[in-house]
Amino acid sequence: MMEKPISYTLKIKLKEDYNEILQYLLDRDYIIQNLPSDLSAKKNHGETYTLAYPIQGILKYHGIANEEHRISYFPSISLNNDCSYTITYLKFDKNLKEDLAFINGKPTFGEVLERIKFSLNKIRRYSKIKTKAILISRNFLNTSKEGPMGKGLGTSASGSSALALAAISILYNNDPLFLENKRLLSIYSRYLSGSGCRSASGGFALWLSYPDINSLDSFAIRLDRKEHRDFIKSISLITIPIPSDLRTIQVHKIAPKSPFFTAWLEQRKKLVFEFFEALDKHDLNRIGELAEYDTMCLHSVTMTAQNKDNIIAWEPDTVKIMQKIQELRMKDSYNVYYSIDTGPSLVLLTLENEKKEIINELKSFIPKYDFIEGKIGGSPMIVSPNSLEAKKLKSDLEKFNSF
Repeated sequence: MMEKPISYTLKIKLKEDYNEILQYLLDRDYIIQNLPSDLSAKKNHGETYTLAYPIQGILKYHGIANEEHRISYFPSISLNNDCSYTITYLKFDKNLKEDLAFINGKPTFGEVLERIKFSLNKIRRYSKIKTKAILISRNFLNTSKEGPMGKGLGTSASGSSALALAAISILYNNDPLFLENKRLLSIYSRYLSGSGCRSASGGFALWLSYPDINSLDSFAIRLDRKEHRDFIKSISLITIPIPSDLRTIQVHKIAPKSPFFTAWLEQRKKLVFEFFEALDKHDLNRIGELAEYDTMCLHSVTMTAQNKDNIIAWEPDTVKIMQKIQELRMKDSYNVYYSIDTGPSLVLLTLENEKKEIINELKSFIPKYDFIEGKIGGSPMIVSPNSLEAKKLKSDLEKFNSF
């Protein structure tokens, strides 16, 4: 268990906030699925391919209240960004003696492999199997240009939800009772990357959580519904990948040490309800304002967590682009806002009918970066072994087999 820096009174408040938000969703006829009564696997071997989208935080999170079950201190909201995607091959093989992973064309060892094993072990424990697995996964950008993925684009979340969906498909033999249970998928997705639970839900998603919550009650739910469909279609995303050597694996451990962390937790319920209102009013400007404000909150926490471990995730160009976005909004009246997760890369939220002009402005201002157009993506999906998506892993499979 990790250090819990917050007071007992605040812990009680966060639980009350959870219940209030959950009751609001129920009152608005959101469907909160029950989990299957028995999570035992129907079989313990098999293989499949999946595709999932990364997340971009709107109301973000840092800090793990329970490391064993990857429980966050407070609720968070993100969107799925189809500017990139993760394709995953998973095989449970009774002949394997240990889990193996091959990520982005390279064999995986050390801390990353241990995180994968941790996630698989949790799924195995719930499903009551012991079979080891092979994981082969790669991230792709939706661009014709060759370039780095960029740091801070939420691909750990897409990798996590792709793994979880593949495991459910195999272990429950594609039984709809399990395969269509988004609550189960979000719980299984949480163990590799906490934000994976929101990637599992798709669209705009809310992760419900508080300290000391039962692990099966910390899950994500998709917020956009049929009445939001036209609004979702009107939103465009512009992703600006910026590479970095920054390692953020310890950020959840240091975040609670920031003097701003408690204030961040205390205001979260208010901001969640403001997001609900903005979504129902189809108000992109308010959603964008929330994304920018919480970008500052997140980075304030990481920059003040601990003197020797403080993280400054931005590059100089990140700040230049932030200032340019403010200029485009204030001087030229564009509807455009930035969101920055733990890294220097930016994702811009704007309107479909303004994106081309904004991209042209940015290319003139700072031409060395790629500006990738995208939309809000859906939940992860199973793909056929013969599909174009699955075939993108062909070379990785061949490398793995020869390794």
